[in-house]
Amino acid sequence: MKIGILCHSTYGGSGVVASELGKLLAKRGHEVHFVTVGRPFRLGTYQHNIFVHEVAAFHHPLFEVPPYFLTQVNKTVEVLRCYQLDVLHAHYAVPHSLGAHLARQIFGKHIPVITTLHGTDTSLVGAHQEFYEITRYGLAASDAVTVVSSFLAEQTRQTFHYTKELPVLYNFVDTDVFKPEAAADRNLMTTGDEALLIHLSNFRPLKRVTDVIQVFHRVRQQRPARLLMIGDGPDMPAAQKLAQSLGLAKDILFLGQQDTVAPILAAADVMLFPSCCESFGLAALEALACGVPVVATRSGGIPEVIEHGKVGFLTGVGEVEEMARLTLLLLEDRSLRQKMSVRARSHAITRFNADQWVAKYEQLYRFLLENQ
Repeated sequence: MKIGILCHSTYGGSGVVASELGKLLAKRGHEVHFVTVGRPFRLGTYQHNIFVHEVAAFHHPLFEVPPYFLTQVNKTVEVLRCYQLDVLHAHYAVPHSLGAHLARQIFGKHIPVITTLHGTDTSLVGAHQEFYEITRYGLAASDAVTVVSSFLAEQTRQTFHYTKELPVLYNFVDTDVFKPEAAADRNLMTTGDEALLIHLSNFRPLKRVTDVIQVFHRVRQQRPARLLMIGDGPDMPAAQKLAQSLGLAKDILFLGQQDTVAPILAAADVMLFPSCCESFGLAALEALACGVPVVATRSGGIPEVIEHGKVGFLTGVGEVEEMARLTLLLLEDRSLRQKMSVRARSHAITRFNADQWVAKYEQLYRFLLENQ
């Protein structure tokens, strides 16, 4: 098949999933065409069967802001005509689902459009009054809409009064890449008997990165430890300021955005994941695949990923004292941490292995093509 993927190229779950899906589809013999503003960061170097069509910014005095949506639609039409794509897969409702619909209308041929919802595209952006109606239209006009968790399915039904089928196709992880054996040398990140904690996100408010600092502060009072913060975003300054005020500046490494995170994740002892709302929690899954237990909140779809007491622990949002207690429990009980590590890896392979979920996307594409 020839598959067009419209997605964000920046550091976020939807772009990561779209990129990983495209790479694995290409390995399975499909021709994959990304239409994005910038090159998706998880694509890496050249790979056979993958084509990237970057959307250029159009600057003109008429527009206060470059009209990326319109230029992406135009680029999608060009790709449709040049490569005769079979399907369009839009990751994120706004703007990619709408862009796919408009592009196929201009193209003049019914190309199946699949929209995959990732969470904030509907709960924050799409639910906003200024985007509600176009988001609802985008969902209704799609040939299929998929969601990444049962939590998100229910939220979508309630928010948009969506009554069609909403298959849950979980996010997945390439367990050949994210694995304990990928670990970087801990001696480069810690000294002596320091425990190594880690957090990975785009530092948006819902990620509650200052809670990560507060949890680490309590852990650090009880034992030597170091914290790695991977990512960047609007709450980075607040996190750095809090770390400085608590006297933790030397114990926390703010690594910024990293293209390759598996070696860093695999070197850690525990991941801290205190989000107030997650439709899935891809970073947590990647940590589990590396054999790293996760201490997280029981918000949104996180309980569908993390089995409390088996591969990690779940707490209420904002319960930094409890998160710190559970983190210390894992750090001080090496036997418990090792058991959770083994179960975490097995859980990722059994339930979230990439092959089984990529195969389900393939089945959906074929079904739509056979029944259009």
